[in-house]
Amino acid sequence: MAALVQQESGGNPLALHDNTTGRTYQPQSAQAAAALLRGLIGRGHSVDIGLAQVNSRNLPLLGLDPAAALDPCENLRAAQKILLQAWQRSGSLAAALAAYNTGTSAGRRGAAYAAAVYSRAGAAVPPIENGRMAKWAVGASLPPVRPIIIWTPQASPLKPNAGDLGGRSLQR
Repeated sequence: MAALVQQESGGNPLALHDNTTGRTYQPQSAQAAAALLRGLIGRGHSVDIGLAQVNSRNLPLLGLDPAAALDPCENLRAAQKILLQAWQRSGSLAAALAAYNTGTSAGRRGAAYAAAVYSRAGAAVPPIENGRMAKWAVGASLPPVRPIIIWTPQASPLKPNAGDLGGRSLQR
């Protein structure tokens, strides 16, 4: 997850990316980020939010409002749910990462994203003998780890919510 966060936001919990306009924002406070986010969503924009750049279209399915999605703990919990659901559908970490970024596990853009996350994690990408480098070819050897979520007041003023998505599907 740390590699995904580095790829998505560089570790900035207030990072916002407006997919509608292609513009990236780096608000200086949580209040400024929440106000900007509400305005963009109110105008119908698709916005990637926070540490893991969770897409605003997923918020209703995750039970999050825009301000809560800016909380680092809630943002990472949401990202974990999206990534886990993608992994359960595909059975492959590379395909799950591709789906996390693009909404589909197939395609060059998703494969390039998965390779970038692997690179951030320091994972070596093996070459194909007598062939070109296949950056997307690194497969998952272990299933995802089930997180244990603990509220720590120093990290967040919000307590995590228990529960799951109740079988609902997420979109990117």
